Amino acid sequence: MIADLRYAFRSLLKSPGFTLVALLTLGLGIGVNTSMYTLVDVLLFRSAPFPEPDRLLVVQSRTPQGQEDRFSLAEIGEMRAQTSTSAGGRTDGVQTQAFESLTAFAMWDNALAEPGQPAERLFSLDASADFFKTFRVQPMLGRSFTADEQVPGRNQVALLSHALWQSRFGGDPSIIGRTLRLNSEQVTVIGVMPASFTYPLFFGKVDLLRPVTVPRDITENRNTHFFQAVGRLNPGVNPSQATAQLIPVLSQWCRDYPQNNAGRGIYLQPMHKATMARTDQFMVWLLFGIGGVILLIACFNIANLQLSRAASTTRDLAIRSALGASRASLVVQQLTESIVLALGGGVLGVMVATWANALIGRAVSIGEAGSAGSLELPMNGPVLVAAFLISLLSGLLFGLVPAWLASRSNVASALKQQSRGSSSGRSTHLFRHSLIVVQVALALAALATAGVMIRGLGALLQKEKGWDTSHVLAASIHLPEQTTLYNSGDKRRLAIEKLSRRLAQIPNAEHTGICTDVPFFEYSTMSPVEVQGQTSDEPAKQPIAGYTMVASEYFATLGITLLEGRLFPPELKADAPPLVVINETMARHFWPGESAVGKRIGDRQGDTVVWRQVIGVVRDIQFAMSITNPDTLFQVYKPMVNEPWGYMFLLVRGATPAAFKKDVLRAVADIDPDVAVQEVFTIPESTDRYMHNIVVINNTLGGFALLGLFLASLGLYGVISNLVAQRTGEFGIRLALGAKPCDVIGLVLGTGVRLTLIGLVIGSVLAYALNRTLQAFMPRMAGSDPVTIALVAMLLFGIALLACWLPARRATKIDPIIALRAD
Repeated sequence: MIADLRYAFRSLLKSPGFTLVALLTLGLGIGVNTSMYTLVDVLLFRSAPFPEPDRLLVVQSRTPQGQEDRFSLAEIGEMRAQTSTSAGGRTDGVQTQAFESLTAFAMWDNALAEPGQPAERLFSLDASADFFKTFRVQPMLGRSFTADEQVPGRNQVALLSHALWQSRFGGDPSIIGRTLRLNSEQVTVIGVMPASFTYPLFFGKVDLLRPVTVPRDITENRNTHFFQAVGRLNPGVNPSQATAQLIPVLSQWCRDYPQNNAGRGIYLQPMHKATMARTDQFMVWLLFGIGGVILLIACFNIANLQLSRAASTTRDLAIRSALGASRASLVVQQLTESIVLALGGGVLGVMVATWANALIGRAVSIGEAGSAGSLELPMNGPVLVAAFLISLLSGLLFGLVPAWLASRSNVASALKQQSRGSSSGRSTHLFRHSLIVVQVALALAALATAGVMIRGLGALLQKEKGWDTSHVLAASIHLPEQTTLYNSGDKRRLAIEKLSRRLAQIPNAEHTGICTDVPFFEYSTMSPVEVQGQTSDEPAKQPIAGYTMVASEYFATLGITLLEGRLFPPELKADAPPLVVINETMARHFWPGESAVGKRIGDRQGDTVVWRQVIGVVRDIQFAMSITNPDTLFQVYKPMVNEPWGYMFLLVRGATPAAFKKDVLRAVADIDPDVAVQEVFTIPESTDRYMHNIVVINNTLGGFALLGLFLASLGLYGVISNLVAQRTGEFGIRLALGAKPCDVIGLVLGTGVRLTLIGLVIGSVLAYALNRTLQAFMPRMAGSDPVTIALVAMLLFGIALLACWLPARRATKIDPIIALRAD
């Protein structure tokens, strides 16, 4: 082994040009892969920061239509009673309960209003008391809350996050027992959480930890699926056994509440898989896959470079073989050189990955309203081990076949070799040409995928949305339902009426409105809709519609055009007959060729269906920033006077929307100074912020694809250059016999063009298949885009033609006499 290492170093030092090119190529390929491995590890596989994280499982629900869903508090209580030891489950020893404990929690907005200061928005994690047992966390100061403190009237307690304790209260250890004015009520601080504590299910900010206490109408409403459920498995219980214990609970729901639960599913997910949406996971894997393509192209380039050196090493290998060296020892010797080269490339790759991680970390934003620079991608021990393994595998990948082919050289013919013009064997030529075809195919697939996504993002941002995205200011607020001021629909309805009147007084505002959803990503409420006389009673076959509650001049504020009928009258009262406005796609689908006005649709509330009359049809609108939802969905608008939510958006339209920010803040403070305005933004500001990561990913994909294009072109250039070198004598004879330079160029270009075209055909098929997969995850941003694939193929063909033409042109300058003498 030592002798092989010495030989490898000596051989590489004798070929400094080859060694330098190979190291740089490998450094880029391994660096990109190491960086993408770090990204995948941090975002998808890093264990939750809690003891024994492998025992923590997220309980998920799935609607009959296949959508992910959460649970109501009542449902989680019933699951806990049937499957959790902490709830006093089965004790007869016949069967171990699935969970040691099962907790419910949700994120809520709060307003901290200290005397003389504007209300400040804080995020609270409202959880059941067994949260601490489930996640095995305890406050660093004070105590946790108890089950008794989940009862209304006794729930005015809170634990502070470490960050809030430090930033707002200076790390004062005497904070325990102090009262804060939170959501217009006095709340006592009972503890401070450790600095390591974060929200369990995503990269988010938690300011407070509070006992879950919500109004009775939400607690008892089994359709209000606000809450996450996480359980800690009992020792010796696996996820399949836990799922088996949950199925009877779901079956009981189906018997007791068939309209709400027929066709519903329930399943378990490890914590690390539940922290990101499916589309986000796909995007991360896509980056990792493109990084792998870059490494493959780099390895194929090195393999071709090694085969180009074969003429200079074959004689030496033949001599060793003639002196008794076995074929296996020759392969090991060649592989040792490849692995030394790969490890050297790995060192450069770690440097490249460190730089790339810093760049990506500064660019990406993570979490609720995250800012750029909030993602840490550390180069720690596991990442360095991964870099070493990637390097080792790369060495084997690009070294094994060339080493095997080199060891097959015929001893007699190799010893007679006198010049570099000796041609390689047929199998070597076939292998090298195959590598070029694969490189071109992979480069086309990567570049076309990046091109489709970049073009798709541009089209998405420029597409007509059907509503005014340029002249509207939006502000989100929350009237806390858990407080006595807003714990009933009547109280929230009164506050909304006051807000509507106050917003209408803003100077220079053209229109003002209130709604539960601004069409950014998706609807906060999507539920089955029943159409009288048309839809099935089976939940899985019922269509899904997005529901938005609206007030004031919502449609005029967003510039949504009325196509038929009328809008909600301003004098509409809560006890008026239920009315709805729907979008044109829904009207055409259910009532083609006839008017939808006067028809009835229903939404299920508990065991009953509330039928509502359609009074108007409005133009379709598109989501401003969603990449996952299809362009047009069924949309139902309901008057907020019927369903007064606590979460809402305040909308103001005018020529200069940003100028209304202070007016909106004053309007909210006039109605209730204890309510915090959570965010104030124009639509373009919000679009730029929330599409930021998509732009970063697209740019990264584009950079990777261009790197793959460069490496593939470099590989093609190397192969054609080597072909010219090996056929120097042949070209000299042709030129001596009267062949024209263009004939020689045609011979050289013929080989390169043939390989390129084969690669382009295969790559086009790969690109089309990959883009169809992208369309399944991002229907508004990706899909079959033959124009982009064709344009990329033409670009790649042009670059490949240039890579072939340069050595072909050099072939025409060969002096026939010198070429013949060399042979």
